[in-house]
Amino acid sequence: MPSLFEEYQVSKSLSLKNRLAMLPMGNACMNPDGSISDRQIDFYEERAKGGFGLLFPTACVVNTDYEDNPPPCVLKNYAQSVRIGLLADRVHMYGTKLCVQLSMGLGRVSSGSPIIPPHAPSKSRSYWFPDLETIPFTTDEVYKLIRDFGIAARFAKAAGADAVELHAYGGYMIDQFLSPDWNHRNDEFGGTFDKRLRIVSELREQVIKNCGSEFPMFIKMTPDYKWKSGGRTLEEGIRLAKEFDKMGFDMIHLEMGTYENWYYSVPTIYQEEGYNLYMARALKEAGIKTPLIAGGKLHRPDFARKVIEEGLLDIVGLGHQCFADPEWPNKVHDGREDEIIPCIGCNECIKAGTTKKNTRCAINPYAVEERRFALSPARQKMDILVVGGGPGGIEAALIAKQRGFDVELWEKSDKLGGIFRAAGVPEFKHEIPWYIDAVSRRLERSGVKIVYNKEATEQNIVERAPDAVIMAYGAEPIVPPIPGLAGNPMVRPAVDVLLNGTNAKNVVVLGAGDVGCETAMHLTSLGCKVTVVEMADKPLANSTTALNQHLALRDLYDSYSDRIVTLCSTKLVEADAHGVTLEGISGDRQHINCELLILAVGFKPDRSLAKAVSGKVDKVICIGNTLKQGMVIDAVHSGFHAARLIEDLRDILC
Repeated sequence: MPSLFEEYQVSKSLSLKNRLAMLPMGNACMNPDGSISDRQIDFYEERAKGGFGLLFPTACVVNTDYEDNPPPCVLKNYAQSVRIGLLADRVHMYGTKLCVQLSMGLGRVSSGSPIIPPHAPSKSRSYWFPDLETIPFTTDEVYKLIRDFGIAARFAKAAGADAVELHAYGGYMIDQFLSPDWNHRNDEFGGTFDKRLRIVSELREQVIKNCGSEFPMFIKMTPDYKWKSGGRTLEEGIRLAKEFDKMGFDMIHLEMGTYENWYYSVPTIYQEEGYNLYMARALKEAGIKTPLIAGGKLHRPDFARKVIEEGLLDIVGLGHQCFADPEWPNKVHDGREDEIIPCIGCNECIKAGTTKKNTRCAINPYAVEERRFALSPARQKMDILVVGGGPGGIEAALIAKQRGFDVELWEKSDKLGGIFRAAGVPEFKHEIPWYIDAVSRRLERSGVKIVYNKEATEQNIVERAPDAVIMAYGAEPIVPPIPGLAGNPMVRPAVDVLLNGTNAKNVVVLGAGDVGCETAMHLTSLGCKVTVVEMADKPLANSTTALNQHLALRDLYDSYSDRIVTLCSTKLVEADAHGVTLEGISGDRQHINCELLILAVGFKPDRSLAKAVSGKVDKVICIGNTLKQGMVIDAVHSGFHAARLIEDLRDILC
């Protein structure tokens, strides 16, 4: 029976120390010329050190003549090859092998410019800018790209890469050539199935011409677009996979979905573990002999082991989990599974790239900052009090303790996690309780003194007289100034209902943002009759989450449309002991009876305690929601930096 940590022979010239791979992910911290940066090298080295047998860096485009905004990295010249070489040297020190993924580009999904049309196999609408129509490549331009692809492969091999992979999936450029949805060409690269397939055979021949027939070559493909209507079906995907099998690729890398349902390509918290493994099973049953690698939320150790032991995959790939915890393989190998910090599927890493910011991880501030944010020992002895045991307070306490300070944390309840615990109550968000349990154990083992059921006040903080107090007690739910809300026992914040439950069966939720929609679905699954009231013209209209996260929640909420009544362009004008009065866009009013009105309209910081203590304690530093309403990334990162920089900080109260 195969096992996760046995040596695996991929091909005659490629052996891996285990069956674990860090999958390729966008990492928008490259050098200005598109070459691998020192920050990226540090990031990848940390994952090699963490125990992965195979590592894929961010995809490299082979040509930049036709796109204003290529993927994060470029490989088309000697200088860029040298940078790949530096990366190869660093990961090889740990026995990790390097596979460089090569891309022809983004085509219709290029997000570079709203006014410069991207090139693509055929005319189609730009995904990000629908007013733009793509410019079809000429046949000569296609052949130029193919030649550039082979040259890039030669650069990768010369740099010390152990393999290359064709980036032929997910509706990106090569996949656009393969798909009749986007390829309407009438030359040798379009029309019939065989002509569309030609792009892959030509690219493969160029790699062999430049690197030799023994150099390992993988292909990444999407067997199933999983669109609601149209698109590639699994049946066609199996047909493609059979052709790749005949061609002799050393590995087939599976992924699912396209940008139209991006949460399949890049999963979110709303997808189940192993959600795309049905494709691997179908390919195996269809007789595909080429080894298979895939990701798709395989980060629970027992599940990853099972996938390998049953022969469903030959290599287990982890993606965003590598941001959250680079030591996943070593921790699993050494029996330290309870120390794993799990990815929570928030996709802040994706959001950073799509909003033109540096890549970062919500729960691991070190990610892509391994050197710049390295901790220094405390420069002076300090006694630090942290008020609040949510994600931000936990992070602040851990980092302060790690630096050598005396740290005490006060938590007003009997458990850690703060209001973030409420986010993990719905059954479709099971990674959050896992994360809270993991960081709670980490804190309990750290030596930080934790005091539960301790409500902070101005008096007891001043009497405690710490050298610095980090205020992480969070924010209060907003209660709109609407008649009948204040003091009404029928009115409760969403966070309270999620944490403490309800016996009500007829419920109105005010607000169709992320929290309101999740709360509505959760209560519906418990048998409640739920009506959601929203002033905007559609649910989730003002969502600020990553695009794939937004799409996943939108489609999940849509699946409840036959069970949840959603009233958009509607406002709440009054509440009483028996229900609510609503007003539609036309001004018509209606009264709805309900047993419970749930408020899901956001939070407001309350810094009154921090301001009361300021001047009576040497340093008062507000973080997370205490400072400004935000996401978990804001809480964790502000807690991290408060502790990292505390000697140099003055009061932070606003």
